[in-house]
Amino acid sequence: MSRYAHADDYEEKVKKMSDEAAKGCTTFEDKVRALRHYVHIKMQVPIPAVKPNGDPIDPDEITPLNTIQKLTSGYGGWCYHQATVFTHLARKQGITTRLVLLLNRERTESPHTIAEAFDGKKWVIVDPYFDMELINKDGKMASREDIIKDMDILRNSPTIKELAKKDSRWKNDRFLRMYTNPPTVRKARPGDTI
Repeated sequence: MSRYAHADDYEEKVKKMSDEAAKGCTTFEDKVRALRHYVHIKMQVPIPAVKPNGDPIDPDEITPLNTIQKLTSGYGGWCYHQATVFTHLARKQGITTRLVLLLNRERTESPHTIAEAFDGKKWVIVDPYFDMELINKDGKMASREDIIKDMDILRNSPTIKELAKKDSRWKNDRFLRMYTNPPTVRKARPGDTI
């Protein structure tokens, strides 16, 4: 693959990747799950965080890559990169998305970045970095409002329970509340490659 994708076929290639990832999916939730998992698998940061040639990965080298490059470079990607790529792929499936920086209570830093997808009624949380599924009491994908009403959505998440085994912050409701704070939103726009 050349270093830069040609503008005339770039979006077509992204659509093809999105269709491949969502193949056989017909519902909103199935498409979101499939795309979230696809991004998570394709963009896991290698351990140790090194390029295929053995050089260390610098997050600043990943950010300017376009969606195709991020999925195929072998560099992986941190939460911001994965959420951005998810939004691009989901838009190719007709899903309205936005990028959300989860700020701490003081609104001074973002310990994590996720995406949200609009199901026609509400914005549901999509976390490709952890491939996390948050389910509300109705068995549907959870929104920030669902979590505000029921923190057990987070506390009972199998993914969060696994994360808490390695990092005690994930046991702390104050930390988990980053999912309930008013988000700082950046809507994905056509042609975004960051």
